[in-house]
Amino acid sequence: MHLFIKPFILILALMLGLMKFGIAAPREAVSIRVFVSFSMPEILLKETLAESARLHIPAVLNGLHQNSMAKTASKIFKLSRDVPNLNLNIDPTAFERYSIHQVPALVVERQGRFDVIYGNLSLSEGLNRIINRGETGLTIEEIKEMHNG
Repeated sequence: MHLFIKPFILILALMLGLMKFGIAAPREAVSIRVFVSFSMPEILLKETLAESARLHIPAVLNGLHQNSMAKTASKIFKLSRDVPNLNLNIDPTAFERYSIHQVPALVVERQGRFDVIYGNLSLSEGLNRIINRGETGLTIEEIKEMHNG
């Protein structure tokens, strides 16, 4: 039993020491997604998807285009020719979870808290508006990490 207690006390002491000197524990990972739809104007959809690919932000669709897997696959294939590194997912539950009823919508989530920005603005501008103002505490350092990672 003593073998377990000593390492535990050492770890606890180290954690308290780090907190005492103002060194923060690692933050929970942040999740960023952009919600889109095939009903968006084509140029807006392509611009949003191109920026999401450049920033490594996954894009999310609510469902199939005209309830057809074949039509959805065809549209995604065409988009992938125009948008290299396209990361497009179909996830209706995500639309429900964040109560997304209009697109485009940028969502930043951390530990169950989330920020949503709607409208026709660049993803970079949306992220800048969320930085240090939203519920998630998104920081400029995290954005820079995303761009470099």
